Amino acid sequence: MTALGQRMLSAVLVVAFASLYMWHGGKAALFLSMMAFLMFTGGLLLHWFGPRSIHIRRKIHSNRIEAGEEVRVLVELEFECRIPLLWIILCENTPAGVHRKLIFPGTRRQFIYQYECSCLRRGVYRWDTGRLYWGDIFGWNTLSAVTTGGTPLIVVPQATAWGKGDSAEFAAMIEGTLSERRNSQGNRSPEFREYQQGDPLGRVHWKSTAKTGRLQTFLPDTTDLASLGILVYEGASGYEVKQPESLDAPAFERVVRAAARWIHTAERDDIPYHLWMEGGDKSYGSQDPWQQGPFYADDENHGLDKLAGARISKAQSVPISLRTEMLDRLASGSRIVVLTGKMDQVLAEWIMSAIGSGYRVEVQLTEATQLGSTDTLMNGLGYESLSLEQLRHSGVPIHSVTDIALSSMGKAEVTDVGA
Repeated sequence: MTALGQRMLSAVLVVAFASLYMWHGGKAALFLSMMAFLMFTGGLLLHWFGPRSIHIRRKIHSNRIEAGEEVRVLVELEFECRIPLLWIILCENTPAGVHRKLIFPGTRRQFIYQYECSCLRRGVYRWDTGRLYWGDIFGWNTLSAVTTGGTPLIVVPQATAWGKGDSAEFAAMIEGTLSERRNSQGNRSPEFREYQQGDPLGRVHWKSTAKTGRLQTFLPDTTDLASLGILVYEGASGYEVKQPESLDAPAFERVVRAAARWIHTAERDDIPYHLWMEGGDKSYGSQDPWQQGPFYADDENHGLDKLAGARISKAQSVPISLRTEMLDRLASGSRIVVLTGKMDQVLAEWIMSAIGSGYRVEVQLTEATQLGSTDTLMNGLGYESLSLEQLRHSGVPIHSVTDIALSSMGKAEVTDVGA
């Protein structure tokens, strides 16, 4: 019942019991009319002088956590109220569910308490608007006010380095990719040269200038040329939408986890990389400035943010227009890792065009049914299998990543941990 309905019902009861007393008299009718009047008056007082200027501040140790990690939230509640309150209930719509906190404020107007959100899966979350409830001792009159939300939280996929449990094939493959970058960095020419007419003074290398006695300047920045490209394919045709119940995670989640491991290793070794997904690309490197916004300030795992919001597209395949745009800033000869559930026509054509442009492409699949003998592939698995054979004949390494096990997480929940 709404607050207006409660006041109308209270007014009707006051009039009814007062009429009963005037017509019949008696102590019982007088008592009932007095109680109805007190209930009506209390409701008006709660409405006129209830909490105002409600402020909620939430503090968490980081706006970015890893999937499955617990996050503790410190809530500071403050409001103004002219009358003592018997009770209030603050309901918050957290990423893990609704959290309710019962408080007996009396004359206090500031409160601090904590709760934990656990078992959150990857994604980008915000606290939704909640409500603050208050009322009388019996709950006859209950009122509420909307509280603010908007606190951001991003949950990135679990990203661990390639460990001893991984196959030797994967270990050699990633080590080969990263060692090439290390060797190229170790053998490249110095990053400064003698000053030339027109060089900005802001690029002067003062230490080298002092040593040589000649004005030296930094070479133009070339950090936009990455040695590693990671393509996470989001087209619906690259995955089986209905996964068997026996699998621990969908094929797309395995793709995201594999991409996170590549990113983790690249950032660990200070190797610039490009992460490509449907809708554009985002580039990172050891010398790139931190991204701006609530999710990027002072954090070292910003390369995983885009994976947090990865979703299988409603479209069957990635738009054709991305074919050339995705390779504009990648140096010819660089290595590209393509992660998908299974091969489709658009992706196979993109890989062939990348090979023709001088890039080295590796494919990692999370649908094991596509990997098998040549005879099996040719006898009825469709265009996808023929595409794999074509890529193999073109020298494209194709591997399975179905052995990547995602940690099992239960249902997301929020738990009160006290003040």
